[in-house]
Amino acid sequence: MAETFLTQNVERQSAEAQQSLEFLQEQSPELRAQLADAEERLNQYRVAMDSVDLSSESQATIQQFIALEQQLNELEFQEAEMAQRFTPRHPNYKTLQRKKRQLQQERAELNERVNQLPAEQQEVVRLTRDVEVTQAIYVNVLNKAQELKLARAGTVGNVRIIDEALVGSGPIEPKKPLIVVLATLLGGLLAVGLVLVRGLFNRGVESPEQIEDVGIPVYASVPLSDEQNTLIKRVKHRRERQGHNVMTGILALREPTDTAIEALRGLRTSLHFAMMEATSNRLMITGPSPGVGKSFVSINLAAVCAQTGQKVLVVDADMRKGHVHDAFGGKSGNGLSERLTGKADLSEVLRNSSLDGLDYVARGSAPPNPSELLMHANFSAFLEQVSQRFDLVIIDTPPILAVTDAAIVGKQCGTSLMVARFQMNPVKELMIANRRMETAGVEIKGAILNAMERKAAASYSYGYYNYSYK
Repeated sequence: MAETFLTQNVERQSAEAQQSLEFLQEQSPELRAQLADAEERLNQYRVAMDSVDLSSESQATIQQFIALEQQLNELEFQEAEMAQRFTPRHPNYKTLQRKKRQLQQERAELNERVNQLPAEQQEVVRLTRDVEVTQAIYVNVLNKAQELKLARAGTVGNVRIIDEALVGSGPIEPKKPLIVVLATLLGGLLAVGLVLVRGLFNRGVESPEQIEDVGIPVYASVPLSDEQNTLIKRVKHRRERQGHNVMTGILALREPTDTAIEALRGLRTSLHFAMMEATSNRLMITGPSPGVGKSFVSINLAAVCAQTGQKVLVVDADMRKGHVHDAFGGKSGNGLSERLTGKADLSEVLRNSSLDGLDYVARGSAPPNPSELLMHANFSAFLEQVSQRFDLVIIDTPPILAVTDAAIVGKQCGTSLMVARFQMNPVKELMIANRRMETAGVEIKGAILNAMERKAAASYSYGYYNYSYK
């Protein structure tokens, strides 16, 4: 590599001499032809005029012509070299042009002096001038060419190799062992940092133990169902800025072998024993915040209970934003709010479903005072009536931390359960919701951890993930 750089340096140093030499070699044949032509014309004129002699003044004029032409020729040679390095606006280039115009003016003055000589002397001076000037220029070009050849041959460059490079036995860079160690450490630190960051931003409960640590027993852990996602539809009303999700079907009827339904069957068994000591057959299902899956648990739990031969009623007590009716394919009108305001009797608000033994009551038209309606004696009378006609009454209520409706309903139910969603509800939020219910005199019997992801459920060894129907 060093030798190559040295060679290139020498070639760059001699490139300027080579370009000048090529220019002279192009001019040499033309000058030789011009010299031969000038000599021929001078000889022919002397023969015709019988050898005309030049005066001393004419000879002096010719010498001046030769000197001017040599200088002009030298300037043209310099201009050719300068044009390769500078533009016409460069100060050096402008100085050369100024000298050239001055010499051309002196040559024009000499021509005026020649025009004042006798006619024969004028012609002899011009012909002799052409021969002498062309010969001088030709000789000068040949001399310049020889000088440039010597300069090109003697170019050595301005770079020297002081010491040859030594090749080591192994590469200096990259240091692979060090890179591997650093990459391993950095990867480990990034992984730990990612886990910590995710833990900071995602502080929702991830295991039943976290809920049980705050004194709330977990009755069931319901896995996240992919099939349930196909039953979800997003709707948006005029007054809403953002839409909300509604169920368009019942998972227990569409996919009875789904792992989420298997978990609800386990919850059914747990509730069978838990409600033996309850004061009524009414079960309230609530949650700390919206979107935890209260309606999903209420409807599908009612379905699996009805499949055992029980008469089950689902009541949508969320008269603000309830959407239990969407899962059954019905309308929200003529429901609980109409019954509590006396606009409809019990037989008018009870609706059948496609599953024998499962009925439901929609929320009705949204009233301006849902909490007051739930505190009215009509609601207590309604509950007494449906408790006598059904084996199990499941009441879906609004979130605890949003409104007081759940506390009002819970006072009239024998059993109350709270639904928490996986990685959504922090433990502190569950504690606040539980404390609020206790303040209202309602005891939360247990919790349901909903939408538990497969990897989390597998880590707690839930056997129904490995169970399938053949």
